[in-house]
Amino acid sequence: MRTVLVCVKTPESAQRITASAIRMGLAQAVRTVLTTDEVHMRMATTPADVVLVDVGLARPDPVQFTRTVLARAPRAGVVLVGAVDPRVAAMTVAAGARGVVRGGGEEGEDLVVALTQAIMLICPRAAGLNGGQRRVPTQRGGPVGLTEREMQVLRGMSEGKSNAEIGRDLFVSEDTIKTHARRLFRKLGARDRAHAVAEGFRGGIVT
Repeated sequence: MRTVLVCVKTPESAQRITASAIRMGLAQAVRTVLTTDEVHMRMATTPADVVLVDVGLARPDPVQFTRTVLARAPRAGVVLVGAVDPRVAAMTVAAGARGVVRGGGEEGEDLVVALTQAIMLICPRAAGLNGGQRRVPTQRGGPVGLTEREMQVLRGMSEGKSNAEIGRDLFVSEDTIKTHARRLFRKLGARDRAHAVAEGFRGGIVT
């Protein structure tokens, strides 16, 4: 099983990432830290296979951050998550990063959703994503009874979009999106956006 080291800004975000990892059966594979210094220390002693980092923590120089990680663990994959200038993203990839994943913002729930999505893509088998074969039972209206609009909202969440952004895409108010979100949380048995996205990927509702 691949090991993943996730670097986020706050203890609350770290706790939510850990909780998501437990729900996905990845408790032994995912570790969290709060600073890039901790990343460098961990990678020098017990390197992870993949480093996921909030791009805000890698600033002001994500390129140098990537080079430092790879100097300690040349085989590691470095993935930055968050809003990045396209030129900086290209330079970071040129420095050896595997990629840059756009999150809904540098802090808060949307970033945690983006990180959770990245973890599931990195560890698909452990998360129950064996080629999309494991799916949530289909009921009236869609998987687990989700309406088409609820599925659209869930897909937007999986892309790291905020409620306001999803509302603009669907030409409805943010309050309407919140209502759809509460309903799909209930149907999926999810406690928050990260959990809903995890269940969506696990069940093949979103890909």
